[in-house]
Amino acid sequence: MTNKKTVVAAFVASCSWLAISMPASAQEAERKIVSESAGKYDIPAQSLDSALAEFARVSDADLLYSSDLVAGKRSSRVSGDYTPTEALRRLLNGTGLSLTKVSANVFSLQAEGTVSAGDGTGTPVAGVVRDALTGSILPGAEVSIIGTDLTTTTDERGFFYFPEVPAGATQIQVSYLGDAPARYPLSGDAYERERMSVMFGDTGDEIIVRGFQSSLQKALNQQLRSDNNATVVSSDLLGSFPAETVSEALRRVPGVAFGRNDDTGEGSRITVRGFSSEAINIQLNGLELQGTGFERTIDLSGFLADNISQITIQKSLLPSHESSGSGGLVEIETKSGLDYEDGLTAQIGIEGETNFDRDFGGEYQINGLVSARLAEDFGVVATVQYRKTDRLNYGADIVSSLPPVLPAGFTSLTFVPASQQFPFDPEISQPLDTGVSYLKRDREEENLTASLNFAWDVSPTTNLRLDLQRIQRDAYSETARTTASFLTSAVDMPIPELGGEVRRRTVLASLRPNLAFNVTDLSTETNNISFRGTTNLDRWNFKYKAGYSRATSRSNNANLSALGTAATNLTDLIDPATIVLNPDDDAAMTQRVVNGGIIYQPNGLPVLSLTDAGLAYLNDPANYALTTASKTLSNSPTDAYTLEGSVRYQPAAEFIDYFEVGAKWDRSERKANDDVFATTSTGSLLSVESYIRIFGRDTGLDAFGTGLVDSSALGDIGADIFRAPFLTGASVDAIFAGLPNFLTDDPSTTFNEQRFTYTDRRSLDPILDSGGLVPVKTIEDKTAGYFQGKFNLGDFELIGGARYERVYRSGQTLAAPSVRLASGATEPRETFVQAGLVQFTDLSGTQDVWTPSMIVNYRPMDNLVARFAYFRSTVNPDFRLIRRSRDVILDLRSTVNRATIRESNPDLRPTKTDNYDFDISYYFDDTPGLIRAGFFYKKVKNNFTNVFFLDGDDDSVREDILAYFGDLATARPDLVAFDADTEFLRNRPENGDGGKIYGVELEAIRQLTFLPGRLSNITLLGNLTWTKGDFPTLVSGRDDTGTLTQFTLDRPLADQAEWVYNVSASYEEGGFEGRVIYTYQSSTADVFEIHGLDQELPSYDTLDVRLNYTFDLGPTNMSIYLQGDDLLRGSNEIDLRRAITSEFNGNGSSFYFPDIYQFNGGRTITAGVRVRF
Repeated sequence: MTNKKTVVAAFVASCSWLAISMPASAQEAERKIVSESAGKYDIPAQSLDSALAEFARVSDADLLYSSDLVAGKRSSRVSGDYTPTEALRRLLNGTGLSLTKVSANVFSLQAEGTVSAGDGTGTPVAGVVRDALTGSILPGAEVSIIGTDLTTTTDERGFFYFPEVPAGATQIQVSYLGDAPARYPLSGDAYERERMSVMFGDTGDEIIVRGFQSSLQKALNQQLRSDNNATVVSSDLLGSFPAETVSEALRRVPGVAFGRNDDTGEGSRITVRGFSSEAINIQLNGLELQGTGFERTIDLSGFLADNISQITIQKSLLPSHESSGSGGLVEIETKSGLDYEDGLTAQIGIEGETNFDRDFGGEYQINGLVSARLAEDFGVVATVQYRKTDRLNYGADIVSSLPPVLPAGFTSLTFVPASQQFPFDPEISQPLDTGVSYLKRDREEENLTASLNFAWDVSPTTNLRLDLQRIQRDAYSETARTTASFLTSAVDMPIPELGGEVRRRTVLASLRPNLAFNVTDLSTETNNISFRGTTNLDRWNFKYKAGYSRATSRSNNANLSALGTAATNLTDLIDPATIVLNPDDDAAMTQRVVNGGIIYQPNGLPVLSLTDAGLAYLNDPANYALTTASKTLSNSPTDAYTLEGSVRYQPAAEFIDYFEVGAKWDRSERKANDDVFATTSTGSLLSVESYIRIFGRDTGLDAFGTGLVDSSALGDIGADIFRAPFLTGASVDAIFAGLPNFLTDDPSTTFNEQRFTYTDRRSLDPILDSGGLVPVKTIEDKTAGYFQGKFNLGDFELIGGARYERVYRSGQTLAAPSVRLASGATEPRETFVQAGLVQFTDLSGTQDVWTPSMIVNYRPMDNLVARFAYFRSTVNPDFRLIRRSRDVILDLRSTVNRATIRESNPDLRPTKTDNYDFDISYYFDDTPGLIRAGFFYKKVKNNFTNVFFLDGDDDSVREDILAYFGDLATARPDLVAFDADTEFLRNRPENGDGGKIYGVELEAIRQLTFLPGRLSNITLLGNLTWTKGDFPTLVSGRDDTGTLTQFTLDRPLADQAEWVYNVSASYEEGGFEGRVIYTYQSSTADVFEIHGLDQELPSYDTLDVRLNYTFDLGPTNMSIYLQGDDLLRGSNEIDLRRAITSEFNGNGSSFYFPDIYQFNGGRTITAGVRVRF
């Protein structure tokens, strides 16, 4: 906590310091003027007459102008080292005056010429702005026609367009943050006016460095000129963050947190402004990315950063944006064939990464790029990036009983009313640790990202772009799990901590370990085809888009489980130095083991506290018998189609910028080979083949061969003295090869050779057999239309409109009843099949939603903008809520006597969010940088209440069940033999109450040009996001009468980090660039429990460093870089992944119990080289 407050305080202080610090000696290496000597200027914005007098005094220049010319005008601020000509040009910026150099140190001032319609017929003016040094496009540059009020901004292609410019206009001006404005002649020829190629900036013999500063300049220019609040991360800026995947890089961006893969610890998803990844719309080259199966979350672990041109996070949405982005709209763009210089360009890079402890493995990466400008208006670029990973990591999951002692009068935690909160007794506030589950995971992964782009400027008015993208991930992992744990029993016994009061207590009863081995062979692919175009006709602008996307996820997996024999002689097995015994009050005064089975190593790793005999027992392969062996398959393809178009009209009226209307249609079809809501990383896939042990006929692992169990120390993670057994990779083939020998009995022998039953679910009919695979299909068909307009009112801009969306959803499910009769017998499925009650059904629903949007921008200065936005956005329902099978479950036994309907709800309305966004940003104009503060407030309605696993009373359940059974209820009244005590429940997701999310974003970026010498090359970056949520969360529990009900808890959203901040320093000089960055993300809620035993994902921080040197070697440009990641964590230091905590429950208690540990190898070092031809 102290560390967080210190960093926050330092960040706020830095913002204040940067805000008042004025540059005094800016170094303008890229803009050299050799005919004049540079001097130091520090002239604040003031009346123009006073500013000119100050300029004349500092520069010793003579100025020729009339007093009427400057009356009532204000100057721009000038601060830095400039030649007199450059300093005067900057001072006059925005005044409507221009200068002429009469002779050395003599300047005359005059009004910029005005152009009227009488100067000739208006014609279009169009072109592209590029960097004169590198040839790359410059999006976000401001282009204006001198002598007129006409101004526009270059788009993401660096393209600008004026529908009508007076023929008398002779100059254009280009303004770009970080550089002085420059003017260029405007030809009088109509043909040339529509084909301008503006090379902005100086050329020279300097080394071309594509690094942090140049990318930051490109990003900030786009943010400044944007109509809405957006954060832009350009390609080189993305690469300057020490990260390899998109999600890991974006966590450095204000407002963004990231989620980590449960198995690997790597970043795989992002959250934006408090909303989880399911509420974020992610697009690739204009196409919405699709998940597979039931998941909307986009796994970004396969999106490698080197393949990307730019990422834009739209935080306030316009009507032209997708409304289903309450967290934000993330637009990923790959490289374009017209982004590069003329001719042929090639680039290749290679890098390798390893942990400081090389036992944890490593990876290498190769990337290549070839671009060809086959003509001035046609370019092709192909990129490919390949990464090969071979990693080892460990996990340790604590098995515990919490609470170990129940409140008086209760025999199970499920019956304790919600009014009682943990700790129930202050004397017993710790869990009873009953075991540790150790994991050893070997992972081999290959990532391939490839793209092909064709960009064609068909004419000055039409631009076309075709993008082909393939993202492939093949991951093979072998996970050995050893659950070294004690079986427990619940005993009513005296509790010494409570003065001998008799309570129900959990005690250790026997040592019974378990071995498991899982093989996961997963392949995911995303293939996108995107065609986009823009056409300008006079004052009309047409945009059109068509696309197809296919995402697939396939896996082929194997699972083994072996159970150890139970050992009850715990006093011989547990170290006597740690064992805790309490006497029972039975006649024998039985000594119960109430604690001491688990101890902790110096680094915090839990291990079993065993004697030599205990360790020998745990590691003896002869103690383990195979219980199950199974194989699982998953196959989940998604196909999506998109058509979109818009028309924008730019009227001649000065206060109207444009009117725009647009329409979009998209359709997605998701399929899965089974309706179970699980993946290789979520839930449990249904086995397609399984071998199940016949109870009482144990088969030891030695029956399948030798060398199947390896007993090894856990020295890599800090437990040198503790050894644990693990199944080996060889056990999978050996066991599956041997299992067919144990399926039938040989009558000629005296013992029974049949030890297992075998089931192949691929051959089962899901109608006739409940174990059969149930193929499913879900369709979403969306039609949208919008209107949008922009108005200029002095220093104010108003952009607003509304969007309408109509969404049709349908899902195929299997409906089936299950009845446990009053006698205890289970009714055969055949009864319901014959009655026609087991059948596939299609559920469908349609929702309509309007989402208005209004944004007001105030621009009192060229480099200052304040934004206020209101917009409505939506979140689509989880597929588990709209495609779940309908189950009618009756248990008529007197001890249960319950009837339940569990069903989906395709009529769920989208969650609606009313968003309010205020943002003010000041951009430094001498070097790329800004100071920014923003506030956001999100009011959420129609929230999807978390009732998927919860039951609620519903009196209509009885009538629905009787109607569903129909004639069968009449013919077989015993199937529906309800009585007055029968409990009727319905489990159906519904739109519930909403909540609110609010927060603050602060950001500062500044090059320290006011420092002397080389210190002026340092750039500081800091951003901080504070997010708070207030949401009613439904949790199941008992009231004080013992009735099962639902309680509304006031909790934050899951995956919502309250604090996220980054602090970074970079240094650039010549071809060298160095960067160090610290990132912190606070804990997030994961699962809420009615007694306050909530689960959280703990806080996470990293310190990363990147060093890069770029130089020319003949015609080749080379970069060599060295990178260190996660430098705060050693190889055997714990990476805590889950804990049970009181942080979010608000009941006044304070406890924190670590639950899941992970060891990913800690610090890594990466070295690489890139060559550009």
